[in-house]
Amino acid sequence: MARAAIVICALLAVQLFGAYAADSWKLVPDESGRLRLINTNPYDIPEGESEIEPLFTPETDVIFRLFTRRNPAHGQVLQWNNPASVQNSNFVASHPTRFTIHGWNGGETSGLHANIRQNYLSVGDYNVIAVDWGAGAQTANYIAARNRVASVGDIISRMVNTLVSATGTSRNNIYLIGHSLGAHAAGNAGKMQNGQLNTIVGLDPAGPLFSLSDSDIMAPRDAQYTEAVFTNAGLLGFDLPLSDANFYPNGGRSQPGCGIDVSGNCAHSRAHELYAESVSTTVGFRATRCASHGEIVAGQCTPTGNANMGGEPSNQGRGVNGMFIVSTNGNSPFAQAFVLLATQLLLVASLPVDNSNWHLVPDSDGRLHLVNTNPYALPDDSFVPNFVPEQDLIFRLFTRSNPTTPQVLEFGNAGSIAASNFNPAHPTRFTIHGWNSNGNDGMNTNIRDRYLSIGDYNMISVDWSAGAVNPNYIAARNAVGPAGAAVASFIDQLVAAGASTDNMYVIGFSLGAHVAGNAGKGQNGRVNTIIALDPAGPLFSLGQPDAVSPADGRYVEMIMTNGGLLGSSTPMGQATFTPNGGRTQPGCGTDIAGGCAHGRAPAYYAESITSSVPFRATRCASMQEVVEGNCTPSGPDANMGGEPSNYGRGVTGVYFLTTNDGAPFARG
Repeated sequence: MARAAIVICALLAVQLFGAYAADSWKLVPDESGRLRLINTNPYDIPEGESEIEPLFTPETDVIFRLFTRRNPAHGQVLQWNNPASVQNSNFVASHPTRFTIHGWNGGETSGLHANIRQNYLSVGDYNVIAVDWGAGAQTANYIAARNRVASVGDIISRMVNTLVSATGTSRNNIYLIGHSLGAHAAGNAGKMQNGQLNTIVGLDPAGPLFSLSDSDIMAPRDAQYTEAVFTNAGLLGFDLPLSDANFYPNGGRSQPGCGIDVSGNCAHSRAHELYAESVSTTVGFRATRCASHGEIVAGQCTPTGNANMGGEPSNQGRGVNGMFIVSTNGNSPFAQAFVLLATQLLLVASLPVDNSNWHLVPDSDGRLHLVNTNPYALPDDSFVPNFVPEQDLIFRLFTRSNPTTPQVLEFGNAGSIAASNFNPAHPTRFTIHGWNSNGNDGMNTNIRDRYLSIGDYNMISVDWSAGAVNPNYIAARNAVGPAGAAVASFIDQLVAAGASTDNMYVIGFSLGAHVAGNAGKGQNGRVNTIIALDPAGPLFSLGQPDAVSPADGRYVEMIMTNGGLLGSSTPMGQATFTPNGGRTQPGCGTDIAGGCAHGRAPAYYAESITSSVPFRATRCASMQEVVEGNCTPSGPDANMGGEPSNYGRGVTGVYFLTTNDGAPFARG
């Protein structure tokens, strides 16, 4: 049933993408890459949707934060209607000024702000101003956010006026850089400035609900020089040229290093990653000018010149215009020193999604990948790296003596353990990441920090990225057994150093939950507790030899938050907790891809470690009752997660609980 549900969702998503141009329902990502299914017909909004839409007053709700080399990490708030706020800040009129503007559901912490800012401040003295319009962007109603780009642009324009009047800085020294909806906000600010600003850069300008005839769409005359970087054109990004110079990295529709990326999240975000690198790279994104946009769409290019994409300073005044194609690497650094035209041409191939072997599977960042789960029908070029867990796994130890700087414990090297801060008398907690992630994954750091805030623990993050970072999901899925066996062998080395399995927990998320289970199997169930956080569903079922199971530890707890889609819908622990029914989670919006709900499992567990309010749950008669929305209390209540675990308390069966839709999640 779980596999059937995943297949249905995969095919539904593919059909939705296929109907993109003709149907009013579209998949649109927010700033965090979570997909939302939205109705883009403003005359067919569900009754009551507008009633929950919060008021947005740009004059008071748009926040401008200034960063300079004197305050590179902590912004100073500038007020558009308060010249003194500028005059009393670190703003220097003679320094270049760069605004960064986020997209839908973004805000102060949006990745493009920090990434672009850090690159600018690493190369020179700049006034970098992060525009936070989160009060208008952070809404499940995409239409409302889309319709606010003009008013956001107006306030940005007023802020520019204040900078000029209060300090004498020149408009010729100002760039506006916006991503997705933020690109159109930048364009509108430029319109309000009558095209006087030096440069506007649109990073994969948002596509849904925009057309060339719209008055609030980014346009070539919005600044002295406008540049657009298209990385997911025709899906999440706009599909037609919008600027003086239009750059199409790798063809502009999909990006290397993003896997199949059927949702387009990775490719959409790649635009601001490329631009950030262009600011500081010594290599440069050298691009070839093509004769027409039609050539690029057709995967062809008649070379008619060259120019650099992005970069500092911009191409303003250099006569750069038209359509450009450029090839990049699949990972940072993205810029290529030398490129051949033959490698620049990217042909977008259709995917064979007409059978049940194709599933939507997320990586640890929530990016969806369309993968063929039939190992006998994989493309000939499917890459399976040589994964040797005993050599490739990295064990990083954190303690209260080194809470953020790890000590690497080497497999097979007892001396590395003896020379570290590992204390065998202290409890030991392993954390294990999922697909396409590594030991620095947020679930590792969040859980680690919670534990170290309450006591002395040996926190060991297991980095199995050599097996997990792979566009071939099947290869990563098949690595969980060997990875878990290596963790089990490493536990033996800790025991030899004086530790006890009585005092050990192994905590894994998604594919990492199955790695944790296999570590427990390798210890013959001697480990005190195994915590399985929304164990990966695709290609796993209860009873498979490498799937997490109730016998893997003395106590095995499963937290199901996206069962039947990205997570397993079958109870796999001695105790299985199903927050809010275990399939969707409050506060995640439509979340058709499941990435938000999937990620709630480690968030809930991390909170449970330190929360004074427990995640109190009711024991139900069966999993079927939970699925049907009923729960017949059938035993004592129990707490989900927490420290110490439920080991030794007789906690077994299926449990139901509700949570808040934002942190703190626990309700008691």
